[in-house]
Amino acid sequence: MEKERGGRLLLFATQTLCVFLLFHLIYIELFTFKATPSQQIKRRQTLSEWKKADHMNTTVKKADQHQSLQYLLATLVQGEDRTKLDSTGFACDNTSWSITCVTNKPVKINMTTMQVHLPPSQTVDNTTIVVRPYAMQGNPYVMNDITPVTITKNEPEPPKCDHKHEHPAVIFSSDGYTGNIFHEFNENLIPLFITSRLFKSRVHFIVVDYKPSFINKYKRVFTRLSHHKLINPAIDRSVHCFPGAVIGLKFHKFLGIDTSKNPHDHNYSMPDFREFIRQTYRLQTQSVFDTPNPPVLLLISRQTTRKFLNQEQMVNMMEDLGFRVIISSSAKEMSDIETFSHVINSCSVMVGVHGAGLANEIFLPDGAVMVQVRPLGFQWDVDSFYSEPAPGMGLRYLEYMMEPKESSLVDVYGLDHPVLQDTASVAAKGGYDAAREMYLDKQDLRLNLSRFRETLVEALRLVGRVTNVANI
Repeated sequence: MEKERGGRLLLFATQTLCVFLLFHLIYIELFTFKATPSQQIKRRQTLSEWKKADHMNTTVKKADQHQSLQYLLATLVQGEDRTKLDSTGFACDNTSWSITCVTNKPVKINMTTMQVHLPPSQTVDNTTIVVRPYAMQGNPYVMNDITPVTITKNEPEPPKCDHKHEHPAVIFSSDGYTGNIFHEFNENLIPLFITSRLFKSRVHFIVVDYKPSFINKYKRVFTRLSHHKLINPAIDRSVHCFPGAVIGLKFHKFLGIDTSKNPHDHNYSMPDFREFIRQTYRLQTQSVFDTPNPPVLLLISRQTTRKFLNQEQMVNMMEDLGFRVIISSSAKEMSDIETFSHVINSCSVMVGVHGAGLANEIFLPDGAVMVQVRPLGFQWDVDSFYSEPAPGMGLRYLEYMMEPKESSLVDVYGLDHPVLQDTASVAAKGGYDAAREMYLDKQDLRLNLSRFRETLVEALRLVGRVTNVANI
């Protein structure tokens, strides 16, 4: 019995030893194998090829990004300016309204001096150019307050970079007429959209004359047009380096975009800008046919000049026609874009006297009606402000032309006075300033309700809320 048991133990020990030896041989074969010299060379060649291919892919990606940047910057200038940019790396698009300078070469921008340093090797005819980066160049009263930006390559030793960036810079001023919604859109936001939208937020904004009130008011717009934090040269006094730069914003026309002047292959239109604004402020109503019923009418009620003297009777008449009337008279209320844009977006009709408040039409839904009441004596040279832009936005436009007897100036001068019967004589004698003082600053309105009613009935018809106009 003991012999049998001892034999089994010996057999088990032998089997265990054999298994151990087998695993040991397999380990040696798999993990301590030494390749022959030729095999080692082949292995190193394969690894080298993998590394080379990976490096080439990275280089190609960077080259593609650089080529894309060069192309986007080049599209901002056309014709001879485009040829000049291609040959020298720098060109300026100078129109009757605006000046926009573009460089597609690396630049160093000194925020302390607001100097844009071009590469020393860059060939430029005029090596020092001064630009005041505001979209409306024709107004000397505004331009004197815009900080100049100097574009130069004259510095023998350009400053060293404190910050290096992968995306180009766009330099513009937030001074001028900011604080007035018409000018904020006309000379700042629409030009900024035209100039920078093609970069798809891969751009740095450098804001000279930095106005916190303006920046905070439209912070949603800025954060959608650029992924980067705005640079304020008044605070950031360092040197930033960029692969290219745009100095100044492109301007096309009042509250509008001329598609024929767009950068090549970037056919932005005013409806595109309005859609951008709708998305930015999360406005839900795109078409007037989606607005509430009864239709909502927004009345822009001025409290200083050009007041409606019979506003209460006007509102009663509007409500009798079937409108739900919202009266907006507070400048503070209208400056809160986050909230007020949603109010306007719910309206079918907006009514107001000629003035900046009418620029709120940008927030109206497609097909809505904007009614401009034109004050007496200021009926010339204002079509480009509101009557012409409205159709380009996809809106309907109506206007109510005042008659002399509807003006508060009757109480001062009498109905037969040249101020009321020959309004052109005021401008002929004293120019624009005299006409503005008389007809915009000193005049209020008392509308003929029967005549104005006809304009509102037409507005109802245009928004599709009247089946039988004759019965109203």
